[in-house]
Amino acid sequence: MATSDTASARHRTRVLVAGGGVAGIETLLALRALAADLLDITILAPELKFVNRAMSVDQPFRAPRVRGIRLKDTTAELGAHWHQGTLDRVEHRQHHVVTRDGDQIPYDKLVIALGAHPQREWDARGVLSYGGRDHANYGLLLHQLREGQVTKLAFVRPEGATWPLPLYDLALSTAADCAAHGRTDVQLSLITPERQPLEIFGTTVSSAVRRLLDEAAVTLHTASTALPSRPGWLDIAPGDRGMRVDRVVTVPRLVGPLLRGIPCGPDGFIHTDTHGRLPGIDDVYAAGDATDFPVKHGGLAAQQADTVAEAIAAAVGADIDPQPFAPILRAVLLTGGAPRYLYADLSDNTGQDSVITEEALWSPPNKLSGRYLAPYLSSQVGDRADVMPQDQHTVAIDDALDLRAGEAGHSGEKLDARRSATTRHPAT
Repeated sequence: MATSDTASARHRTRVLVAGGGVAGIETLLALRALAADLLDITILAPELKFVNRAMSVDQPFRAPRVRGIRLKDTTAELGAHWHQGTLDRVEHRQHHVVTRDGDQIPYDKLVIALGAHPQREWDARGVLSYGGRDHANYGLLLHQLREGQVTKLAFVRPEGATWPLPLYDLALSTAADCAAHGRTDVQLSLITPERQPLEIFGTTVSSAVRRLLDEAAVTLHTASTALPSRPGWLDIAPGDRGMRVDRVVTVPRLVGPLLRGIPCGPDGFIHTDTHGRLPGIDDVYAAGDATDFPVKHGGLAAQQADTVAEAIAAAVGADIDPQPFAPILRAVLLTGGAPRYLYADLSDNTGQDSVITEEALWSPPNKLSGRYLAPYLSSQVGDRADVMPQDQHTVAIDDALDLRAGEAGHSGEKLDARRSATTRHPAT
């Protein structure tokens, strides 16, 4: 005879979350908070650990730290299952997936949270593509800068889907490191196709970042692309321009998972509606960098995961009114000194709803501002997951900013907080 727990489990909706990154773990945490008693959740991921790579750009400038949390332990703690494996294809008519090892995993609801795949833009000598695991190579580059072996360094953003902030982090932090070691002869440049630096954040942030780069003596080339045509040389377009360089630092271009059984665009990304559902495919959702939302960022991936979790929770009977994805961009710009906290409401087409300040605007004040994931990581591993120091004036992630135009551009100015109309569930 089945126990009451077994009988209860049989009546729970089976949710399979494919992916153990930001979107995957945020989905798990959000579902647990919203509808834990109604769901039987499984995480499918090839990795043994979740690693917060949001602050990987800080690694070359600091002592090595132990990082990551074991997925097996995390899922067990949260009352979920962990299946180690790599998703190969979705057979949505049969409501199951197949792994590369041939395992069949059934589901009632499927969440695709695989993330994007990095592609090295140039396989050329003297080019370092910083993708989150390259802190040792960048540490060597810093040594070469300090020793005078490298004097001309260019940071180049490639065209296509990328997250540009790490290049600005690296450029400003490297400028500060050079200044601290008396290397005033080093020439640093940043080349980007953006019309303004970090233009996704709006004019207020762009103007402030331009000033930071100018103060750090980083030469900025906007609305420009660069290509290493031969060793020691960059071709810059538009126009007949070029630049001598000793080294080039870039970031990978991102492509989607191009998953079998799921419609994908030319770059492999998955189209969803505003609730994360795949049009025309029942019971399948997607969140994070695997989707075709053009801005690739961990905080936005977490927000998409929250949107999906709300839709699933409502579908299984939880008392919740699921809200559509309304992207709020929160990021931390590392400068080699006091970090800058950046905020932009991407649903505001005017470009005025943005802030840059030295005062932390959310808590915990780290680069990974997931509603559920950031507090969870802080409670589990502290700064081993690159959580930045707490600030006594920070406000919860679920609080929004009173973004008055007269206040937005003043670094360090204290901003009032108000409860966001879209906030419905406190972080756990």
